[in-house]
Amino acid sequence: MDEVEHMATQLERMMGDPIADSVQGYVRVVSVSAVPRRGFGYFACQLELMTESSDVAPTLVSTEVVTRRKWWPVVGQRLPARIAKSQPSRMDVNWDALAR
Repeated sequence: MDEVEHMATQLERMMGDPIADSVQGYVRVVSVSAVPRRGFGYFACQLELMTESSDVAPTLVSTEVVTRRKWWPVVGQRLPARIAKSQPSRMDVNWDALAR
């Protein structure tokens, strides 16, 4: 970890960031709600995700993301995420990866 990353991590901890102790990892989509058949725009998608990181025990997390139909997650899909070591149910998923 370089000096800038170290300082950023310390600042996150001082400010009470709930994922200040996070590590890089992935989440795998375990279940996903049905894709809406009609409509345009954005829709709420219910998901169950399993954390994947060498530093954190696998944890099943239920969550929701608002996205377009064309970027709807699929079971088995793997997305990059920062996962809190102390509380793995807290994470910051890179939802932009759905559009790739």
